[in-house]
Amino acid sequence: MNGIRSEKVGDLIKKEISLILNTKIKDERFKLININAVKVSTDLSIATVYYSIIGSSTDDLDQLPEKAFAKFSGMLRSELSKEIKIRRVPKLVFRYDESIEYASKIEKLLESIK
Repeated sequence: MNGIRSEKVGDLIKKEISLILNTKIKDERFKLININAVKVSTDLSIATVYYSIIGSSTDDLDQLPEKAFAKFSGMLRSELSKEIKIRRVPKLVFRYDESIEYASKIEKLLESIK
């Protein structure tokens, strides 16, 4: 039961974060962020937000230092609390999603084999 609820909360958080990024954030660096997935712990205390940067690679991560994400996460939690009706908004932890780059490398390797 908790697993299903954490998935639903994760989907809702993903949707709301994407909406906030597109409408309320003025910092242009965050406009390039694409939210790929949100995994919420079963007790709903921590939400891990997996993101990628549109049209760029890991070299562009230097433009978004960890301090910026820490500051951004507090503001984002505040915005989420206004939009989502749950008792407590989970702590947000941002992780760069390497799966897209990994899949691209595998695809190139497979193409080179042919």
